[in-house]
Amino acid sequence: LLDDPDRFPDGGFEAYRVLLGSFLGLTGVLAFVNSAGAIENYISKNILPDTPVSTIGWIFSIYNFCGFGMTLISGPVFDKIGCRIPLVFGTVLMTVGFMCASLATEVYQFVLAYGICAGIGTAFTFGPFVGVLTHYFLKKRALAIGSAYIGGAIGGACFPVMFRSLLPMFGFGWSIRIGAFICLALLTVGTALVKDRHKEFSSIDPNSNESVVKEIFRSIDFSIFKNRVYTCLVLALLGNGFAFLITMTYLPSYATTFGYSQSDSYLLLVVFNSFSIPGRIIPSYFADHYGRFNAICCISSISTLAFCLIWLNRPAGHTLTGLFVFAGCFGFSSGSILSLTPASIGQVFKVEEIGKGIGTAFFVLSFGDLIGIPIGGAITNPKTRDSFDYLVLFVTLCSVGGTVGSFGARYLYAGVKMARV
Repeated sequence: LLDDPDRFPDGGFEAYRVLLGSFLGLTGVLAFVNSAGAIENYISKNILPDTPVSTIGWIFSIYNFCGFGMTLISGPVFDKIGCRIPLVFGTVLMTVGFMCASLATEVYQFVLAYGICAGIGTAFTFGPFVGVLTHYFLKKRALAIGSAYIGGAIGGACFPVMFRSLLPMFGFGWSIRIGAFICLALLTVGTALVKDRHKEFSSIDPNSNESVVKEIFRSIDFSIFKNRVYTCLVLALLGNGFAFLITMTYLPSYATTFGYSQSDSYLLLVVFNSFSIPGRIIPSYFADHYGRFNAICCISSISTLAFCLIWLNRPAGHTLTGLFVFAGCFGFSSGSILSLTPASIGQVFKVEEIGKGIGTAFFVLSFGDLIGIPIGGAITNPKTRDSFDYLVLFVTLCSVGGTVGSFGARYLYAGVKMARV
């Protein structure tokens, strides 16, 4: 460990209060992220039925690009001024973005409101809610971050069920507004509960007279990719992130294309997110006890096996039972990938540099998000089932790449020896 354990409480009232705030905050931040498939499916079939799937995909790719890419800025902002201002700023942008998206009827309107406005708001809430946990937890860091990420899984499990009921009754506009109000409440309570220790841990001098903007860009340093372990972790995140976001976005459309109801397609997301709840806790617990790199390698392997043995398998991958089994297995395995990566980065860098490391990693991931979903949309054709088989093959290869990157990071960090790393 690079940091002094005595600097971290790893428990106590204040630490667990911050954990609760992060949990509630990430529930609001990730609810729409993990419900993207349900929203994409409804927009493509009811609001923009004559628009190509690949074009609609840009709405969600730009949202994820802004949501993860802007962490390159929100990370240093968090290091410099703490979590409060970024969280308030991000909450306002997210709420305004979703409210405006509820009124959208054209692609460009969805891109501006949902993609850019809500996406930037996501970045300025996601980064601080994760980063603040590193100020309080060291030995239990993976478990703490994994526990907070459960909020996103709960939001992702509840929102599709909610949309399933609300959309037929109230239509798209009020369904999105109700979701936005729920997120606003969760973000507000979460912001009130969290408290950072940036003056103690910040790698940026909080008393500096230089402008925040100058110090933000000074702290953005791509030379950290000289660390080969970090580079492999980012490559693993990119491959696994590709597989995760494309699957989350197009799994409901896959189901409806093969003749299953829209209700069943929403339930696939419910199963996916429900199984990701234990998937965020169990691997995180083992990561803290048996090594974070070991855990990432295991969980990436399970994810790849789920693609190869279930979804890519014929005829199992075409049956509703097979899709539910795949959704559960992949939900469990993918649940901890995004949470274990920040914890592993914390093992490579000191806590003062974690914000920069996490921000840069998710900035790279955002470029994958920017092109990944439109690529998936270009491959698929709602009227052609064979095109979805090519999509499954593509995301399987992405998952294989993520697994190779995970094992590469583990090898560079500790070699082939059996050790807790």
